[in-house]
Amino acid sequence: MSEELQRLDKPVRVDWAGAEAVPIQTANQFLVQVDVAGDQPDQLVLAVGQLTPPLVLGTPEEKAAQLADVERVLVNTVARFSITPARLRELVRLLENAAKIWDAPDVSKSEVIGA
Repeated sequence: MSEELQRLDKPVRVDWAGAEAVPIQTANQFLVQVDVAGDQPDQLVLAVGQLTPPLVLGTPEEKAAQLADVERVLVNTVARFSITPARLRELVRLLENAAKIWDAPDVSKSEVIGA
């Protein structure tokens, strides 16, 4: 929970209303830039994208010939995020927790981490 909400005299619930209505995008490419203010890191810019490999069909020789003509594959940028150092640490913690659940031997249900 954010520091601002923790400073209140009473607990305040954070409500993710409407999250289900936002389309889920496939993300398989990530680009990180560190923005520096003066001589200190100021924010992280995270670009999230989706790359579709080129379609190649035919025999192995035909596929090799098709791939020989490919000079680049474009990434469709899905979103860009500016993240402060504190939020970066929070995101890393959430992803590490998700990785532990993912790697658990008995993953049988969907789980929300860090709501």
